[in-house]
Amino acid sequence: MNPFPSSATRLRHRLFSGAFEMLAYAGSFSPALRAASRRCEIIENIPYAPDGKPAHRLDVFRPARQGALRPVIMYIHGGGFTMCSKDTHRGVGQIYAANGYVVFNINYRLAPKYKYPAAIDDVALAYQWIVAHAKTYGGDPERIIVAGESAGGNLTLALAIAACFKRNEVAAQMIWETGIVPKVILVLCGMLQVSQPDHLIPVCPRINRFSRKLDQQIARDVSRAYLGKNHQQAFPENHLADPLLIMESGMTPDRSFPLTYAMAGTHDILLSHTRRLEAALARKNIRHMTRYFPKQGHAFHLLGISPQAGIFWREHLAFLRREITDYPNPKS
Repeated sequence: MNPFPSSATRLRHRLFSGAFEMLAYAGSFSPALRAASRRCEIIENIPYAPDGKPAHRLDVFRPARQGALRPVIMYIHGGGFTMCSKDTHRGVGQIYAANGYVVFNINYRLAPKYKYPAAIDDVALAYQWIVAHAKTYGGDPERIIVAGESAGGNLTLALAIAACFKRNEVAAQMIWETGIVPKVILVLCGMLQVSQPDHLIPVCPRINRFSRKLDQQIARDVSRAYLGKNHQQAFPENHLADPLLIMESGMTPDRSFPLTYAMAGTHDILLSHTRRLEAALARKNIRHMTRYFPKQGHAFHLLGISPQAGIFWREHLAFLRREITDYPNPKS
């Protein structure tokens, strides 16, 4: 039985899922990724939970030349909580590893079969595992960067909140108890409030009528798939699905919040989420850098079609070099 509620939703899901898998496959043949793959090694399908199921596995990407412990990147893929995997985001792991990072690229359970809080519960399990095992793979558990795009940006921000605000959710307690706060989080075109999807209607970028209508329907599909019947309201028990609302609240972190890098394209339906996050970080006096890329749509940086994607990667990697230093130059 197909878990999606309507034929139109099923069709949209199949089209977007298939398109992303095709683009990921085609991108693996690009000169940049082929060069990156030669400068790193991959250890695949490591279980991070006792059941060892595919949804609870990760891949490690690390520089081919080892030495001192390298900074760690935990990467959480996007896909509207309903599609994609560590395999579709293989190129991301290669790029970071080729630039000197030990990357843990994770799977997690997907909606609508597994609704909230399954994804954040899995992220918490993976974070615990990475903190405990980073050194085994040449990573420094004291220098962890957590990154993700779209739904992965949501889970990245939720993880940082759980590491810094003492909360009651099971996943939050698991993350808090590691005692490790990420040094940096990378919230890339994040969907940071999943509930009440119609809040996006008045702020959706005015590109054309068709794209606005499609973007808004996809946002509703994602919200319904992840939160189920409660998707139209921001219930307290779903707060980690709406990490932006926590950041916008009057709550103050119990631990220092990590340096935050956030970005979005100005044609992205989720642009307002990044703008709201930027304002919330400023109000809480949290160090951050926010970048907006003109006339770019959602997750443009993964497609590699626009010159803006190259600009993002150059600036973004330079930002990480400035902020996460004290490790050997991978080209040395």
